Amino acid sequence: MDLICLTDNAYHLRAGSNAGLLLAGGRALVVDSGLDRDAARRILKQVAALHVEVAAVLITHAHADHFGGAGELKRRTGAPVLAPAFEAAVIENPALEPVYLFAGAQPIKELEGKFILAQPCPVDALLQPGRQELFGFELEIIPAPGHAHNQVMVGAPQEGVCFAADAFFPPEVLDKYGIPFYVDIDQTLATLASLPTLPYQLFAQGHGDAYDRHGLEAVLDYNASRIATIRELTAAALAEPADDSQILQQVADALDLAISQPAIYYLTRTTIHACLNSLRRAGRAELSLAENRLLWCAASAR
Repeated sequence: MDLICLTDNAYHLRAGSNAGLLLAGGRALVVDSGLDRDAARRILKQVAALHVEVAAVLITHAHADHFGGAGELKRRTGAPVLAPAFEAAVIENPALEPVYLFAGAQPIKELEGKFILAQPCPVDALLQPGRQELFGFELEIIPAPGHAHNQVMVGAPQEGVCFAADAFFPPEVLDKYGIPFYVDIDQTLATLASLPTLPYQLFAQGHGDAYDRHGLEAVLDYNASRIATIRELTAAALAEPADDSQILQQVADALDLAISQPAIYYLTRTTIHACLNSLRRAGRAELSLAENRLLWCAASAR
């Protein structure tokens, strides 16, 4: 884990899944906690090196790689953990994530690895949107839904830094995974469009390096373009009535992806469902039941 100084009082902890630190008066706010206990211990090592104590842990959204270390941070420091509503329920009950990925049924064992099923952590209070003072820090909690249902970003107005969670991904992450995880395509695009309007100079996201305002526009365009590509490939797969597995296969084939793990399949399927719902809301897709199959088709094909 690399400690990257963004400003005198803001740091980006770079790892497979990043965390953030804000400092004031010998205390630190931790933004996200990494995947597991090892990530939490690495965060605490960096905190100790800065000679500060953890005042609180803020979790931006309830994906295992962002909250899996929260319980260890809480156990070792006694610091309260805060998260937005809905996300807090999953942080306290991590089994909800593999359960909803498996359509509500008891999940298969392949959905119970630590990258999906994190260790639980009690949440002490909910993060509410807006500018506010928390634990002596001036913050802005900014809604950023789309990648997760109630994801938030954490802005530090005095530092000009926004910890942007997974509101956007660096191009190398998009290229690596091909079809990133989204629960709502329209909300994701709205979140992307909102970022340039925010009064911050640095955007430190959950994966990859931080971006300043000069580099942000191109990265946001890359994200929006990838989402548009996935959605249009989904639309193209509706030329004939098809179920979600057929649609997923056509989109993955078009992107030259080879899905080799059941967990990746179910994560990808969520994004395909989000695309289908977006197309339906736009009047471009319809669904029907035929011979006990739920089929999707282009709206004009019915």
